Amino acid sequence: EGVVFSHMTHLSRMRERFTSVQALRVTGGPAHSDVWMQMLADVSGLRIELPQVEETGCFGAALAARVGTGVYRSFSEARRARQHPVRTLLPDMTAHARYQRKYRHYLHLIEALQGYHVRIKEHAL
Repeated sequence: EGVVFSHMTHLSRMRERFTSVQALRVTGGPAHSDVWMQMLADVSGLRIELPQVEETGCFGAALAARVGTGVYRSFSEARRARQHPVRTLLPDMTAHARYQRKYRHYLHLIEALQGYHVRIKEHAL
């Protein structure tokens, strides 16, 4: 929960700027854990989309190369031509309400620890 709550601090900032976000698309190692992804859905209250493609960074670079060499005229065309199935996890809104209470406690704890972080930093080698 602590790791997901840490991610939520960043997601909260992003959602202030991008208010219409309705889903998170997740790739990489954590995306292989249904437990982690369901927890992320429940904590965030957002739909989680898991593209069923490995090595998404390499795949994106390959698509960019195909656009650059003229195989595709645009990134939109490349994306349409190379669609992959996406597995979706929906948040449990009852769990979301419970997690919101826990998240508020987490934020209070983080705030209370700020003074300790400063002191630890001052005494670090």
